[in-house]
Amino acid sequence: MVLIGTATLTGSRYGNLNQDFVVVEQLLTARQMKALKLPQCYVAAVLDGHGMLGEDASREAGRAIAASLRAAPALHTRGLAALSDAEVEALLGAAFQAGHKAALGIAAHAPGVYTYPRGARGAQTYVLKSLDGGDKAYIDPHLGARILEYGTTATVALVQGRALALANVGDSLAVVGREEGGAYHVDLVSTRHYGADPGERARLAAEVGDAVAVESEDGYISVREGRMRGYQLAMTRALGHRLLSKLGVSQAPSVVRRTLGPDDLCLILASDGVWEVFSPSEAVLTLCDHLAAGHSAPEAALDLVRTAVEVSDGTNVDIGADNTTAAVFVFDDLLD
Repeated sequence: MVLIGTATLTGSRYGNLNQDFVVVEQLLTARQMKALKLPQCYVAAVLDGHGMLGEDASREAGRAIAASLRAAPALHTRGLAALSDAEVEALLGAAFQAGHKAALGIAAHAPGVYTYPRGARGAQTYVLKSLDGGDKAYIDPHLGARILEYGTTATVALVQGRALALANVGDSLAVVGREEGGAYHVDLVSTRHYGADPGERARLAAEVGDAVAVESEDGYISVREGRMRGYQLAMTRALGHRLLSKLGVSQAPSVVRRTLGPDDLCLILASDGVWEVFSPSEAVLTLCDHLAAGHSAPEAALDLVRTAVEVSDGTNVDIGADNTTAAVFVFDDLLD
């Protein structure tokens, strides 16, 4: 039995602006499942946008990723478990490219006037202007110009029976919780893409040399030359970046596969609003405790997100809680 829940809360850091996006869809009709003798195939995606129009980037990229997987013939004819690693990587890679293209397209329809962050105490209203060289920027008379540059993380799971495929860019992570010997254990099934990762640092150096530097303390990357000089980003892979994609910020996802075992209880996909508060072990324990107390999967997902926001508001008084989002799958019925 599979139980599914999603939840998203705006938090208090960015006024009433929520740049997270979450979607869960069923890919097969009842007729297809019967004909193929396969269980339902689910796609789940959690995205966390950043920058001006980041909320549009996460929404459009998420919708495009889901649509690409919904249309993938292999998932409708053979099932996830029957696909080779190369086939899974190809279909998820194509979905992320579709998400990247959809996010890029937002720039062509950027609003002429934009308030950021909407509803926040320090919100400013910007006017879109064209710059020399063809760039676009949002202009505030007091704060100056901000080149139109936005993006989004993406963490995407395909789940069909005991088959799991996970792809991600950025820092919206995913974990599998399992029970062994009466205790909960956690496996990280996504990759955090940031400058502190040796592999990502080496990739950036090989692709763009000294054009981008890695901040040693927090893994942020910083542009060192050109019109984006001084721009910083917390991740090395993301979707939708018009300019940083030319400076090493990749839209290619890391992909992993897993056969879920009898001890695997749950899968949590969440934005960094959850991971700023909970360790992976704490998130799994919190979710499973709520389920064991009789809460439904949607209620438990909301409990997880709400607790993260409340803790963050209490500990980060100056900046408040980030946008916070989770999608959860429960593979064993903890409600019994």
